[in-house]
Amino acid sequence: MDRMAARGNNGGGRRSKGPRRLVGSRLPIPQADKLADVAAHHGTTVSDYVADLLCRHLDTIDLGMIDHQETLPLNRAS
Repeated sequence: MDRMAARGNNGGGRRSKGPRRLVGSRLPIPQADKLADVAAHHGTTVSDYVADLLCRHLDTIDLGMIDHQETLPLNRAS
């Protein structure tokens, strides 16, 4: 493997985590402050902490067990 490929991000910051989609939520202020404190205690950002929690939780869910009813198309009024 050549030297450039071994460095990955060429020394210019942290490696990419791959394609991502923004998911946002508004928390009550006391919980948001607590979340920031907990993330800092774990040495990470709020965004990374929440992403890790959500990914671990979602990994426990079997989508086959969720009812995927097809939605009926609605005609838009002109």
